[in-house]
Amino acid sequence: MIKMSQEDRQLMEELIIWSCSDQELERRWDATVKAMEEKGVDYLVIAQRSDYLGQYVKWFTDMPTWDEYGATVIFSKDKEMITIYTAGGFDEEQRPWRPANSFPESYCCRGVARRWSRGYFPSLNYTAAYDAEIVVHELKNRGKIKVGIVGTAFMTVQCYEHIKANLINAEFVDFTDDIDALKAVKSPEELDMIRAVVKLQDEVLFGLRDFIKPGIREIDIYAEMRYQSHKRGAENGIFLVGSNSYNKPAPFYNEHFHSNRVIQKGDTVTVLNEANCANGMYGHVSAVYSLGEPSPALIENMKISNEAHQFIRERLVNGADCNIIFDEYNAFLKSLGKPLETRLLGHGQGYCLVERPAMLPGRGETIKLAAGMNFSYHPTIATPQAFGITCANYFIREEGPAELVNTFPTGEIQIIG
Repeated sequence: MIKMSQEDRQLMEELIIWSCSDQELERRWDATVKAMEEKGVDYLVIAQRSDYLGQYVKWFTDMPTWDEYGATVIFSKDKEMITIYTAGGFDEEQRPWRPANSFPESYCCRGVARRWSRGYFPSLNYTAAYDAEIVVHELKNRGKIKVGIVGTAFMTVQCYEHIKANLINAEFVDFTDDIDALKAVKSPEELDMIRAVVKLQDEVLFGLRDFIKPGIREIDIYAEMRYQSHKRGAENGIFLVGSNSYNKPAPFYNEHFHSNRVIQKGDTVTVLNEANCANGMYGHVSAVYSLGEPSPALIENMKISNEAHQFIRERLVNGADCNIIFDEYNAFLKSLGKPLETRLLGHGQGYCLVERPAMLPGRGETIKLAAGMNFSYHPTIATPQAFGITCANYFIREEGPAELVNTFPTGEIQIIG
């Protein structure tokens, strides 16, 4: 049972919109300890520097990382956690070193024994090992230990090298794949959390039917999507928008490339909503809007995209291999005379906008589809006259086809006016 003062428990319930349950955190910790024991691992050092991707820290602590501000967590097989966040409160002159225990606030921290905070930033290269120095301080007197690194892609070279050079009695292994496998299969509570973010995203796209009109700019659509998402509890998100005139493709972009374009009568507008929810979970869903009757080319490309969508959905079954599905999909495209897919076709989603397993060129995925996974994919059919896409979220079932989670009709062109 997680120990927490009555005051902290009350503050958590009052101030945080959505926290996962104590039981959910303990389920994750128990599964992690079992995996650690199977490989003789004593401690994990978990690195995170992005809200959109990775979020290993969120999975362990129910606390996010923000933008590119770093967080590092030490997790022991005794289920004790030590957090190191980018923040003030560290006295560089103190001897011996002591944690400030001031950030994050105690009401946010369940299962955390010590809370270190120190200013370290990837843009200040000389600080790149500051968190590593605290890791070494915490583990150097633990004797001969085996340390698993989680989130190696998010750990700076300086951090990793400093830990390896200074924990001379430690053996190191990459434990990222082991945690990826645990994160990929969702509990019933996590699936409910994902249903909530999908509902949020659907509502925003339904609302755009009344918002999009001639005379507004693409940046107005970005702003509306952000506003409506955050109003519903989103903490972060990526929003993509694209528009073009009749019988021309409207692929979406991020804000920098296209946001000053003015929407005109007859235009096509394509959007992708990748907001998260107050609980931190991600999904994504696409929409195609036509300000007037859509062009024959757009109708045709959306028809093919829907066929491609169904082709993949039929293969989203328990035990399926994403590499094989990707190859079969490209064979399907080839049979239609369409260019082969060379991008990320589909992937799991949870605390990460993109997580495993994934359908990607290179055949590197080793995790198979399994019941309890949330999976999303986005077959895209692009020609010089139109851009068609269908993207939605599915839950993999024990038996039978995957469950469609969205209510927004991503495969239908939304006609405005």
